[in-house]
Amino acid sequence: MKSIILKSIFVLGSVSVVLAQKPAATSASNPNDVIFTYGNNKVTSQEFLSVYKKNSTAKNTDLSEAALKDYLKLYENFKLKVAEGRAIKVDTMPSLKNEMTNYRKQLAKSYLLDKEVMEHMYHEAWERSNYEIHAAHIMVKLNSDPSPADTAAAYKKIMSIYDRLVNKKEDFTAVARESSEDPSVKTTGGDVGTFTALQTFYPFENAAYGLKTNGSISKPFRTKVGYHIIKLIDKQPSKGQVLTQHILISCAKSANANTVEAAKSRINKIYELAKSGKYSFDELARDSSDDKMSAKDNGKLPWFGAGKMVQEFEDEAFKLKNKGDICAPFKTDYGFHIIRLIDKKGIDSYENSKNDVKKLVEKDARIENAKAAVIANVKKENKFSFNKSNYDAFVKSLDSSLLKGNFQALTMNNNSTIFSLDNKNYTAKDFSFYLESNQRNFRKFANSSSDVADKGLSNWIDKVCNDVAEDKLDKKYPEFKTLMDEYTDGIILFDITDKNVWSKAVNDTVGLKEYYNAHKEKYMWGKRLQANIYRCGSENALKIVNESLAKNIEIDSIKRKINSQNIGGVSVEMGKYEKGSNKILENVKWEKGIQTFVNDGIQILVDVKDILEPTGKKLDESRGYVIADYQEMLEKTWMEKLRAKYPITENMNVLKSLVK
Repeated sequence: MKSIILKSIFVLGSVSVVLAQKPAATSASNPNDVIFTYGNNKVTSQEFLSVYKKNSTAKNTDLSEAALKDYLKLYENFKLKVAEGRAIKVDTMPSLKNEMTNYRKQLAKSYLLDKEVMEHMYHEAWERSNYEIHAAHIMVKLNSDPSPADTAAAYKKIMSIYDRLVNKKEDFTAVARESSEDPSVKTTGGDVGTFTALQTFYPFENAAYGLKTNGSISKPFRTKVGYHIIKLIDKQPSKGQVLTQHILISCAKSANANTVEAAKSRINKIYELAKSGKYSFDELARDSSDDKMSAKDNGKLPWFGAGKMVQEFEDEAFKLKNKGDICAPFKTDYGFHIIRLIDKKGIDSYENSKNDVKKLVEKDARIENAKAAVIANVKKENKFSFNKSNYDAFVKSLDSSLLKGNFQALTMNNNSTIFSLDNKNYTAKDFSFYLESNQRNFRKFANSSSDVADKGLSNWIDKVCNDVAEDKLDKKYPEFKTLMDEYTDGIILFDITDKNVWSKAVNDTVGLKEYYNAHKEKYMWGKRLQANIYRCGSENALKIVNESLAKNIEIDSIKRKINSQNIGGVSVEMGKYEKGSNKILENVKWEKGIQTFVNDGIQILVDVKDILEPTGKKLDESRGYVIADYQEMLEKTWMEKLRAKYPITENMNVLKSLVK
């Protein structure tokens, strides 16, 4: 289904309407005043004005009487078509119901996030982005869905490390090299470099920004990859962002001395050329850089701040002070670089940054906090209660099939309540069906069927809570209901208009032909030239064409003769042309014969074969125009029927009260 833009598919129907006889308009309109009725349905001035303003293309909505009257007809037609679509149950078609369901789920996503929590996270992320953290860490690995035994072992190890750091005052770097399970620790000593908000796991970020003084050490905390301890090395105001170009000469970290020296010599030569001004940095980047992706754009990189590049690259980029400055060559693990500064900027205000921050936050795992807040609220508002004894009894009844992945809910017949929500009981039998469908998701790292059930339980409860929350969105958020109604009306409108007008005109070959035969006089060719247009690559090619035409040599032979020689080639276009249909023919006199001239540096020869008088177009020659006119007729006839079926009464006094 195509996207629906209501304004673009309102179609004007010209049929008379019945005018209501009402008292003169007052100076102000009551939003509940009825501006028109159709059949037994009413449309208020508030609804009409809201839709009119939403679909207005002008910066300042035109509230003149003429503009409102024009739109009134469009909105009446829209309402009539949707009413007819609902009457014939277009909205119950499986394809449309599926589309509405998908749209609802997509729209619901933003409503199933706690708005206060989200606003806090937006502001928190922006506030933290004003600072850069330089830290080191120690990690004890733990997979994202560990067994209780693995969790206990990892926790014991991280607490032992914490004791060595805090109570025994051992050196952080030494302990990191000895104990951390981060693969890079051997070379970094646990130093993770500089970073800012939204560049690492949220718990990691929270712990880092929670440290107040340089040298302080966090308590152990957990992320999805394991347990960590952080040491704050430094915290500084953000340097902002830079926009740069760079040139890279690749040199592997493991390269031998000769290779390194060759790469170093090459980057030094490029640097001297860049500084001399003999060649522009753009040219040098395009021609010399081994970073082929950025080389296509003159070496240009996206804006970046702390934590986006390797530390050496970041340090050199931020040392550059003035636009156009170029740094001396330096080395990273990727090779040798030089950087040119294009621009730099600081952190923008929260108001100006919020939209960008929102996009980043909503892609980040921290969004789970807002989802959890919604679930907690659903439980509170809908009197959630959990029956642990019934759940424990259910778990005891499980055999090994759940752990093995071949559990079948049909063998279960247990209607004991596991939890209640929104005056509905969710039973062991319900849970068994959920487990059967999702058991593969919960078996990873499980040691028993009870482990699988425990992992499935929280997911099941969260899903039910989300379903309940989604079901109540229409009542809780009027704007959600409005958007759903608009979308539903839109796809009903599209489908019914397509069936009655658009596709019907294309597919109704008999009706289209009858319409064409009845209106042939509308589809005429104007006066035309029948001509052959030769585009020649040189004056010599033009000369050969001219001479060959004088001898009545066939076109294909002319082309072969010219194209076999190194004189620029020739192309030929043959056809019948109305005035204004071909730019080249604007230079041609409407008379038979050969004419030559130059157009945009190309040698042109036009051989005018005939001047054709106006004549009728065949259906195939005018099909696009005929279809458009046939659609217009179908639309008009259909609207006449709908206006007869759903009589319209307009209250022009209410409309006039909206005029400004």
